[in-house]
Amino acid sequence: MKLLRLLPFVLAALGVGLGGCANSSKPDAPASSAAELEEAFKERWVTKRVGELLLAGTAPDGIQARRMALQEFRERFEYVRGATRR
Repeated sequence: MKLLRLLPFVLAALGVGLGGCANSSKPDAPASSAAELEEAFKERWVTKRVGELLLAGTAPDGIQARRMALQEFRERFEYVRGATRR
């Protein structure tokens, strides 16, 4: 009899205790955020390098400068996954 009186309090305590744990998890970051970050870095670096190559007169035109910049990026940042693409 005494246990039946305590049952609602025990269930309420469990509900409050377990309910807080379910809502405290952090939202998952998108899996592609690292890939997007690497791709953005690659584009910024290549764009900057193209400008440098054209300014120095090393490349005759923008297309050749971009090819050279992409090749340099692949060699310099081979650990970046985006270096192997394009």
